[in-house]
Amino acid sequence: MVSRDQARTVAAAIPVLLVNAVAFIGQLAFLRAHLPWPLAGQLMMAAALESIAIYLAFHAHIAALASDSALRLRLASYGFAAVIAAMNYSHYAAPGWRPTFPAVAVGLMSASSPWLWAVHSRRMARDQMIAAGLIEGRALRLGVTRWLWHPLRATRVMWQATWTGTTDPQQAIAEWTASRATGTQAADLSADRAARLSGALAQTDGRTGPRTGLPGEGRTGPAALSEPVRQALPGPVPGDASGPVRPKAANRSGKPAANRSGKPATGRDAEEEFAAEIAAGQVPSLYQIRSRLHVGNERAKVLRQHIARQALTT
Repeated sequence: MVSRDQARTVAAAIPVLLVNAVAFIGQLAFLRAHLPWPLAGQLMMAAALESIAIYLAFHAHIAALASDSALRLRLASYGFAAVIAAMNYSHYAAPGWRPTFPAVAVGLMSASSPWLWAVHSRRMARDQMIAAGLIEGRALRLGVTRWLWHPLRATRVMWQATWTGTTDPQQAIAEWTASRATGTQAADLSADRAARLSGALAQTDGRTGPRTGLPGEGRTGPAALSEPVRQALPGPVPGDASGPVRPKAANRSGKPAANRSGKPATGRDAEEEFAAEIAAGQVPSLYQIRSRLHVGNERAKVLRQHIARQALTT
């Protein structure tokens, strides 16, 4: 019983054998007319000329199947084939190397032999590498109708599928649709958080007040805070009935305040003290900054702007 690989090898060998047979006969016919050797010598001469390129192509084929470098052997086979093709062409060309049908035909036969071997070798070597998982298979193929009516979407689906390795069209479209929805939601959330934090800063910059430091338009205390500002601030606002007020000396990090050693609190001190708020994208109130870092109102404003910038980039 002939296997599938054996049948493919036989089918691939037939064109190569026919090409080499025609090139061999062309060389032999010229040698019989111009080389006064015995027939055996003429046969060996024609066979030797046409077998050099085949020999090199054969070893390039073996190297390719063994996943070894075959470039030099393949280039050498192409070079020898070109030389033999020129010789075979010259046998049947008109004066001045003008082309004739026999000259072009036998020249092409000699030149194309190693190239045909290389086509078969690359195909077999690629099949082996795909089976071993060394290279990828074919890429995603979308129908002509999708490319015609949705060229932009088809391009984006193809762009993503070439990276993920998806080859099923329906799965690739579903993955692209899901990633698009996820990206849109993430962008909306980021824009909403940035707007809330920017709004909170816009309503507090440059204003002072007792305890909270966030008065508005002549009002002080929690009543001056709008609802967007309340949502942007972490935890309950001091003096607000919605929750208890933290003690002034509270310090979540457990470290002594930066300015207890006589040095003013820095932006790094604020980042360490309010790391949880920054990670959550929240901006603490001026009262929280003053009480936990033990700084004045003006310094608290500067540190609050620094914290807001860190929260926006998180």
